[in-house]
Amino acid sequence: MLLRFGVANHRSIRDYQELFLSASRRIKRKGLVIPVPTLKEAAVPIAAIYGPNAAGKSNLIDAMNEMRRAVIKSHKSLDATDRIPRTPFRLDDTTEAKPTRFDCTFTVSEQGADGRGSDQPESVYEYGFEYTATEFCREWLYRIVRKERQSTQVLFERETRDRKVRVRVGNQLPGENRTIENLTRPNSLFLSAAAQNNHPQLTELYRYFVESWVVILEGEPPHEIIADRLASYEHLDRLVELVSQADIGISRIDVKEEVYSEDESRMIQDLIQTMAKHVKGNDSLRDLLLEKVRHRKQLRFIHSASEGRTRALDYDSESKGTRTLLSLLIPALEALSRGSLLVIDELDTSLHPNLARAFVSLFNKKDSNPHSAQLVFSTHDVTLLGSGLIRQDEIWMTDKNREGASEFTPLTNFKLRSRDDIERAYRHGRFGGVPAADDFLETQSEGPSIRLPAVKRKEIPKETLPQPCIV
Repeated sequence: MLLRFGVANHRSIRDYQELFLSASRRIKRKGLVIPVPTLKEAAVPIAAIYGPNAAGKSNLIDAMNEMRRAVIKSHKSLDATDRIPRTPFRLDDTTEAKPTRFDCTFTVSEQGADGRGSDQPESVYEYGFEYTATEFCREWLYRIVRKERQSTQVLFERETRDRKVRVRVGNQLPGENRTIENLTRPNSLFLSAAAQNNHPQLTELYRYFVESWVVILEGEPPHEIIADRLASYEHLDRLVELVSQADIGISRIDVKEEVYSEDESRMIQDLIQTMAKHVKGNDSLRDLLLEKVRHRKQLRFIHSASEGRTRALDYDSESKGTRTLLSLLIPALEALSRGSLLVIDELDTSLHPNLARAFVSLFNKKDSNPHSAQLVFSTHDVTLLGSGLIRQDEIWMTDKNREGASEFTPLTNFKLRSRDDIERAYRHGRFGGVPAADDFLETQSEGPSIRLPAVKRKEIPKETLPQPCIV
């Protein structure tokens, strides 16, 4: 479960910004909250991020994806001389030389001897790192525990100086730490190196980022990926049930392997052989491509037709809205079944507001979300603000200051009465985060042209937010 995410010097985010998923004690709510006994507080299942175009909503989502990618790929996918992918803030001459920072606070269920969750409260961890294009300068992992009182244990702290990685390991982290320190390159994370070398405790935390942190950045995936996932999808019946409730005419989803003629098979094999000759490691590539082709899936959606008949349509024949809904419901049902985190950029793209609201409601009800999954998403759908589905402590506003840097403000920073109309207040710019453009202006002086009016931005005082743990 994610409790907090922080980022600095990434794309439009220059100064350190944090997204909290802590439940406010002063908010009256009917929706789901998730207890965190170690911190004596609770987390919310939803975080909705609002703001105008180019304010930085997508960059916050992208930062979460970049943190996950660095953990998973830095050790196994980068060579010793490879540069670390990063995109620092570009509107300041000093930020190119400054490190990018990602950090988060999260919980992981302890595993018992039988591999199942134990009766002990979830452990709370804080993990983060700073990096340039050539090295991870700092990296840290803390565990927050509560016995008689809350305290913070240092599991490890890493620094890179003069291309040499140095790791200070705490007493609470047993394992082959010195061996792994020697294997950690300046451009790889110690956590990633530990997981690749089967460190028992750190591999569990690595698995959290791999399995319990899913980020969807843009558009629906290709037909082949959807078909492959649905071929062995354990929630297919539930998926069909939800799609049927969406009233888009689909009553069944069929996934079958495509059957090729002998001529087609021969032509495909010849093509793969030719491609593999020009690629390093061609044998493994050839075998992988042949396996994919032999078991290529065919996806069919069965629609109800007149007089009780049915008609089958392929994936590309479905509307963009239907494909978007499917591509979101598949990971959503997985997250709900595992209690994991799902992060989506522009949730409302191609979705009717009623479908977007129904989708969000899956995470806000105990019946559909028994394992405390979480949903973080950016959106322009203002109807969600007035739906009563998301509370004030689940809403964040995005805007840019006069220097072009993104800032994120929780709605709880604004004084609101319980009877305030949040949707109307947002539309009127009371919280900032909305463009002041009402019309496009057209001039005819030198032929047709379109001019955009200047965007008025409201400066929002930045309040110091309480941090849930010690860094």
